Amino acid sequence: MPDLISRARAAGLGVVIALGVSASPGLADQAMAVPIGSSPSSAALESLSAARRQVVALLPDWPAGAVNTQEPEGSAVRLSPDGLLLTADHVLGRATAARIRLEDGRILAVEILHRDPETDLAVLRAAVPDAVAGEGLALAARDPVAGTPVCAIGNAFGLGVSISCGVVSAQGRGGIGFNAIEDFVQTDAAVNPGASGGALVDTQGRLVGLLSAIYTKASDGDIGVNFAVSAPLVQRVVAAARDGSSARRSLGARLRATPLGPERPGLAIVDVAADGPAARAGLRIGDVLLAFDGWPVRTVAALRGRMERADARGQVTLRRDGAELDLELDLDD
Repeated sequence: MPDLISRARAAGLGVVIALGVSASPGLADQAMAVPIGSSPSSAALESLSAARRQVVALLPDWPAGAVNTQEPEGSAVRLSPDGLLLTADHVLGRATAARIRLEDGRILAVEILHRDPETDLAVLRAAVPDAVAGEGLALAARDPVAGTPVCAIGNAFGLGVSISCGVVSAQGRGGIGFNAIEDFVQTDAAVNPGASGGALVDTQGRLVGLLSAIYTKASDGDIGVNFAVSAPLVQRVVAAARDGSSARRSLGARLRATPLGPERPGLAIVDVAADGPAARAGLRIGDVLLAFDGWPVRTVAALRGRMERADARGQVTLRRDGAELDLELDLDD
């Protein structure tokens, strides 16, 4: 199995493998959704074609001895007319510089502005901002519900940028084992090595997630369980890169996953920092965090993923003395 398994771990029935270098809305909010089994409308095809033009091949420049010969290419997504690009951090690996290859074959240098390995995101800027026509991909305003049609756009196997389509399988996935901070959109759209850093878009061409990883059993090929970093998490990391701030929010507490049993699982608080956000909200040692903004949190990675989202509200649901209650957490940066 190729070197990309350096980001893999045994996980239940399978192996998780990074792709390598190579409050939910209702269904009525999913504009232009394509019914399963039907053909996409001409408007949807035009939106997807426009989105495809905003995804480019990414060519990391590795130092001598660190070249990944099996997956030499990845993908990057253009976010704005000023040349800002986004990719998966693990695509860069040990690279200190990178280039992009456009559809017409031109190769241009990019500057690495910001790397965030905890979320597997990296922000770049093209040396020629207007080399790609268009405004860049807009981020979706809402999380897509399960069943929403989506398409993955990326440079699979270094063959060039292509599109594969499917549906959203789930949202709010965390604790999978790839990153320290996880808030994934899961999709069955075919995703293969080289597509990391590419776009997961809806039928209006809006970015719902950045392609990050696949889950598979015995090889690095797609079997329909693929993950993209959610648009709200992308939004927060990109904003931090633009203004030079930190994307991290701290709970101010030490946590431990509760054992599985008859009670609802969560994260037990084993220590609370004085005057930290948890202490100010009234959290105590012995409380068990069950949900954040309504989403179950059974791992620290999942909790951090929900906290780091741009739309995080800070409502925690916890169990205390056998009863459940909600508290508000101050998320001011």
